[in-house]
Amino acid sequence: MEKKLHIFAVSDSVGETAEKIAVASVLQFQVERSITRFSRVTKEIQIDEIIEKASEEDALVIYTIVKQELSSYMDSAARAKGVIALNIMTPLFDMIEAKTGLKPVYISGLTHTLDDQYFNRMKAIEFTIEHDNGQNLDTFKDADLIILGLPRTSKTPLSMHMANLGIKVANYPILIDTEIPKEIEALKGVVSMAGLTIDTETLLSLRKERMQGADFKEGDSYNIDDLVAEELDNAYRIYARLKCLVIDVTLHDIEEIGNTITHKFNLPLKVTHHRF
Repeated sequence: MEKKLHIFAVSDSVGETAEKIAVASVLQFQVERSITRFSRVTKEIQIDEIIEKASEEDALVIYTIVKQELSSYMDSAARAKGVIALNIMTPLFDMIEAKTGLKPVYISGLTHTLDDQYFNRMKAIEFTIEHDNGQNLDTFKDADLIILGLPRTSKTPLSMHMANLGIKVANYPILIDTEIPKEIEALKGVVSMAGLTIDTETLLSLRKERMQGADFKEGDSYNIDDLVAEELDNAYRIYARLKCLVIDVTLHDIEEIGNTITHKFNLPLKVTHHRF
């Protein structure tokens, strides 16, 4: 006889967590399977109906009911009908409580407060794309962070990394002849600013590479040295004038730089990425 498995995923919120855990679990078994989600279960009469149906269909019940009284009622109702039911939040609650000494707050639907964070992140990404490389200077004032940087200092990748943390970033390129736009200068001390630089040898090497296809002659290297020195001097003058946090990106990855910025300016999030 072919085995069948039916799981009821029950929640006092929308039930996505219980359903996803059910799906991830049943996929590990070669069995005919079906999952039914029951959401917004907040009354005992609803639980009675679910348990009765589970008994009739020989279904397992997994649930993420946070309210203790309702969770206890689910347990007792399931036992009375011989239905296997598991509150999948309980083991994790117990571990966290043992680790922290704190009690859970038992508020339903807290994961959906993350929706605001999601939409904030999407807004931050959209803003950052629209303010890349000096675009839309008139709305730089709405940024959480302004990044200024020499070419090849990863302004855009860093900006997008920060945007993925929900931080609205505008970035602006610093070249040898750059003057501070009035829109940015007006934001000194109002919006957090970071200035990116790299070491002289790296910048010099990059400039020589760029010059290879432009009738570069060996004797021109002295001119390039002077241009790079002037480019760096101009960047440092601008950073000093704007009171930027100055970061040398030569030996640091984007996550490290992002952590430095969020820590310095007390921005919302700090994310560390461990690679193995």
